[in-house]
Amino acid sequence: MIDEIIGFYKFLGLSYDLTAALAIMHVVLMIFGLAFLAYFITKNYIISYARKTILYKKNVISETIAVYKPFENVAHLVSALTFYSLADLMTSDDSRISWINDSVIFIEEGGVMYATLAVVWFFLAFLNVANGYYEGIKKSHQPSIKGYLQLVKIIIVLTAVVLIVSMLFDKSPMAFLTGLGAASAVIILVFKDTILGFVASVQVASYDLVRIGDWITIKDLNVDGDVEDVSLNTVRIRNFDKTITSIPTAALISHGVQNWRGMTDTKGRRIKRSINIDIKTIKFCDAALLEKLAKVFHLKKYISEKRSEINSYNLKQKTVEGDLNGRALTNIGLFRQYIYNYLRENEHIRNDLTFLIRQLQPGQSGIPIEIYVFTNDTNWVNYENIQSDIFDHLLAALPKFELSAFQVISDSNEYLKSIEKK
Repeated sequence: MIDEIIGFYKFLGLSYDLTAALAIMHVVLMIFGLAFLAYFITKNYIISYARKTILYKKNVISETIAVYKPFENVAHLVSALTFYSLADLMTSDDSRISWINDSVIFIEEGGVMYATLAVVWFFLAFLNVANGYYEGIKKSHQPSIKGYLQLVKIIIVLTAVVLIVSMLFDKSPMAFLTGLGAASAVIILVFKDTILGFVASVQVASYDLVRIGDWITIKDLNVDGDVEDVSLNTVRIRNFDKTITSIPTAALISHGVQNWRGMTDTKGRRIKRSINIDIKTIKFCDAALLEKLAKVFHLKKYISEKRSEINSYNLKQKTVEGDLNGRALTNIGLFRQYIYNYLRENEHIRNDLTFLIRQLQPGQSGIPIEIYVFTNDTNWVNYENIQSDIFDHLLAALPKFELSAFQVISDSNEYLKSIEKK
């Protein structure tokens, strides 16, 4: 081909060296131009037409293909094959430029490398499509496959690197792999995080430890938020303060992870909070207090039954109400029963889950009355509002039982009282 072009350029009257250089440049530009033309036509006409006819329906697979465009790499493959097939144009029978025949091998190898890269790009894009499609159709309880696909991507890229390097150095891929085997210790050190991440990804998926969207807490790493992404090497969490934390996937195994998914699945969020009662305000109920509390809807039936029971017992024991040898109702006991009945009737509290109103160990801060129940709304804002409404009511109800919450008086308050007295 070059000889014909040299003959064509003879009319310019240039020296043979200049004419040969011009002809070689002409062929090189023609090879690259035809390769680019093949790429342009394939991408803008053939693939575009196929995309409009085959993927005209709007669904998960068509939308995913539109995002990652795997078939765009077919155009690169066509261009590489065109580049490879035109290598024979760089030949000449003229002994003065016989060296140009050696360039055929370089062009062919370049075409093979380009084709290898095109195939790698296609498979990487195809894996992205597979992951996108899976994420679009998977159920919330199904694990992510992103980590596994990333491992496949690494294998594909490493294979391509081995092939390309072996072509550059004109060595067999097996000889290159043998050399890598000798350097296995270095390779393991370099890919330590990837290996640990892969093992952790398998364990996370097998035991269903973490899913995208889960609220997790890792106290050791100061993590408290929703999982946004789980990959081969890292897990990305958006904390509730809107910061982003990225941790190694292996950290899900090596650190204690608290997953709040069970709360969401159960549709019940726990309230576990205490009201500290001042011990000095605890007493037996006198008749006036009982009469007043007997009018409370949530205590009316309870007080009536208990008074009958206590009177019957005291009569048998020949004791009177208020005598330590007999039985009597206390204001803290009635308050505890009031909390129980009040929450049983609350529309926001789950009665089918653990429901416990208990008295804890007395301490320096009085006697704690602990409320251990579950709301039927797991939304954070709604949960806090429900909890606040409950304790607002109970704290306001304490004086009705002639009880008071324990509160530490600061020195400044004492100082202000002393000034007021003066």
